[in-house]
Amino acid sequence: MKAAALAAILLLPAAAGASPLSLDEAVALAVRNSPATLAAEQDIIIARQRVREARFMQLPQLTLSGTASRVNLEYPVVLGSELGERFLDPAISDTFYTLRAQALQPLYTGGRNTNTIKMARAAHNQAKVSYEAVKAQAALDAKKAFYSLLYQRRLLERAGAWSARAAAISAAVRKDAYEELEASVLLSGLTDRARQAASAEGAASVELQRVISREPGQNLEISGELAPQPVPADPAPSLATAMESRPELKSELYRAQMDDIAVNMALVRRYPTVYLGASYDVNAYGVSDLADDSMRSKNWVASLAIHFPISYDVWTQVQQRRAQQRQGDLERIELQDKVRFEILSAHKDARFWADEAARLAAETARLGAAYEAAAASGRPTMAALRAFCALCEMEKRAMDAVYAQLAARARLEWARGADLPR
Repeated sequence: MKAAALAAILLLPAAAGASPLSLDEAVALAVRNSPATLAAEQDIIIARQRVREARFMQLPQLTLSGTASRVNLEYPVVLGSELGERFLDPAISDTFYTLRAQALQPLYTGGRNTNTIKMARAAHNQAKVSYEAVKAQAALDAKKAFYSLLYQRRLLERAGAWSARAAAISAAVRKDAYEELEASVLLSGLTDRARQAASAEGAASVELQRVISREPGQNLEISGELAPQPVPADPAPSLATAMESRPELKSELYRAQMDDIAVNMALVRRYPTVYLGASYDVNAYGVSDLADDSMRSKNWVASLAIHFPISYDVWTQVQQRRAQQRQGDLERIELQDKVRFEILSAHKDARFWADEAARLAAETARLGAAYEAAAASGRPTMAALRAFCALCEMEKRAMDAVYAQLAARARLEWARGADLPR
């Protein structure tokens, strides 16, 4: 009993993992495991940290430094910025120590810091909508691969049934030499179709496994029916949804904000910058003397600085940024037209193939019923075999129409930026 219970526990995950994969699960796996999606998530993290860095620019810049110097001077010198920018007099002893604390607070930057924060926030929002665009592309790839595998497996199933029944009909037909040759050709065509369907089914299975990042070669079971999905008769709602939901259009809006901010940042180069700074130094000729108030010397400085920029390229930079802003406006108009075309084209294809699939399915059912009635009335003939092969071709055309409708519907969902109700 214990062994049986242990075996049941060990087999439970495998049984759960063997459950058929639905379309929604395939899309979720593709989005979650896509390298492009994971990279886009990191872009969001990077943009978020840049927003924080931009906010730090408004805080005081604090510096704490310590130096130990050994000198032998015959005339005064000034240390470089890395060593504290100190003036050294020849009267200084050969060794001394210094501690310094500095603070620099920007009081007015002409709007540079504020615009930098706005630019970082717009870039953060753009990174988020870029992530949505990558997710939408991953979902589209998953839908196309899922529908392809669903179609190929249905075709493989039907091709095997067609080949078997055609062989049975051919065996029951009395044929002369030419009819025997014709029957062999018809059966060979159905057999070739079955082999091609098996090869295409394997390729479609590998493609779906690649899209969902699953190890290839495993038996992948999917659940779903190869049947047309509803599409609204009017494309206007899809156009309205795309203007609000399509990630590329949202990204262009944030790009417009960034272009406007870039123009402002070029303009503020004309404005002065005001800084408030403070510095406090402690100097001594021994390390222990730094803690003795009687043995150390102290300096403190508070300064207010105003920098007036004098630049020759202010207006050239402004003109460049305004030209880039205009380019962005034109590209945004072009993208809107492209989105409209994609929606109208996908909507037209989906509606056409939905009607075509319904027509072919009804015609196949009607002619199939007529064939079964004729087959039940007498002995099979070569005409019956030829008619059956023609019916097989019509049934395949019906399945092709369904697959084309599903693919067009998936493109329409991607183009509008939101899924359609099923």
